[in-house]
Amino acid sequence: MIKFLSTWIGQITISVIIVSIFEMILPSGNLKKYIKVVLGVYIVYCMISPFVNNKKLFDLEDINLDKYWENTSSQRGVSQESMDKRLEQLYIEELKKNIEAKLNENGYEIIKCKIDATLNNKNSNAGIHNINLIIKEKQNSNIEIDKIEIGNTLEMEKSNETSEGIEEIIANYLEINKDTVSVKIKS
Repeated sequence: MIKFLSTWIGQITISVIIVSIFEMILPSGNLKKYIKVVLGVYIVYCMISPFVNNKKLFDLEDINLDKYWENTSSQRGVSQESMDKRLEQLYIEELKKNIEAKLNENGYEIIKCKIDATLNNKNSNAGIHNINLIIKEKQNSNIEIDKIEIGNTLEMEKSNETSEGIEEIIANYLEINKDTVSVKIKS
C-alpha cells in the first residue's frame, strides 16, 4: 500500500511539473485558456488513473463483514459500560455541587458528603438511595439565633435549622424522600 501511494504521489508531482513547464512555454493568446483546460484534465487523469487501473483496490470479495461487525459490537459494549459508569460519576458529582450550593445558601458548609445512587434504567433499583452529610456552620454566618428553653436550662440554637430541618430542605430540593437524607451537624 505504501509503494502504491509513493508511486501515485510521484506521478502527480511529475504531471504538475510538466504542466507548469508547458504553461511557461505557451505564448499568450486565445488558445492559452483551451490548452490550460486540457492540461488540467491531464492532471485529473493522472490523479484518478491509478485507482481505475488497479482493480485489486476495489476487490470486495476478500472483506469479511461478519468479523468486522463482531469486533465493533464487542468494542461498543465495553465502551457503553464505561460510559454508563462515567455518567453515573458525573451525576453524583453534580448532585454534590447542588447540595453544597443549597447548604451554602443556608449558612453551612460540607465536611463530608457520601451519595449512593444508581442511574441504570434496566435496574429496578435506579435512583438516589442514600445521602449522608456531615456539615458545619460557616464562620461568617449571619443567621439569627433564638433562645430556646429546655427544662430549667437555656440553650442557643438556630431557628428551624436542626439536622431534621436541613434533611427536609435537601429532600425537597432534590425531590426525594426525606428518609434517604441523613445529616450530622458538627460544631
